[in-house]
Amino acid sequence: MNVRLLMAIATSLLACSLLNACFPLAAGGMLTGAFVAADRRSSGTLLEDKEIILRIENRISSKFKDDAHVNVNSFNRIVLLTGEVRNEEVRKGVEQIAKDAENVRSVINETAMVITSSLSDRARDIYIADKIRARYVTDGHLQASVISTIVERQEVFLMGLVTPNEGEEAARVASNTSGVLKVVKLFEYVDPAKLPPPPAIQDSAAPAK
Repeated sequence: MNVRLLMAIATSLLACSLLNACFPLAAGGMLTGAFVAADRRSSGTLLEDKEIILRIENRISSKFKDDAHVNVNSFNRIVLLTGEVRNEEVRKGVEQIAKDAENVRSVINETAMVITSSLSDRARDIYIADKIRARYVTDGHLQASVISTIVERQEVFLMGLVTPNEGEEAARVASNTSGVLKVVKLFEYVDPAKLPPPPAIQDSAAPAK
């Protein structure tokens, strides 16, 4: 890996950490107004998810410090914990912190008792997540903004409010992406008839009115 690429990856990692390690699009993504507009969560739930992430991250960091490298994601107030912990006691401790946090509906603990991931490991996961999100649009014809894609140690965790068909297609796209070892679906399924139409995409070639 050349120096320029490594520097770009490190910058992406820093930006991701400032955006709560992938909220709501997972590592490496940029939260734009278009994505927020297309998100199927209410504005209140979006705010709650951000607050939940910050609250849990701060409490884990304060209590366990270097004993835990935990990435916290929250979608529709369902919390996903990924990353690495020193031992089973720490693993149970971070899960309890998440369960005790205000407004949390449920907690999925996917942390592992392994060596803390390296910068190159995290860069690889960012790259995989970005590839998957791009392929949602090109290969799966999906709205990437409605799916939260979290990659940890080459394992992909998919969250979102989706129809059954969207969930299956997203999982297919992710599983067929190079570098992916495993795909875990954590979706909440919705009735297609109850979904609003997708936001219109303005044709840039159309004359301005």
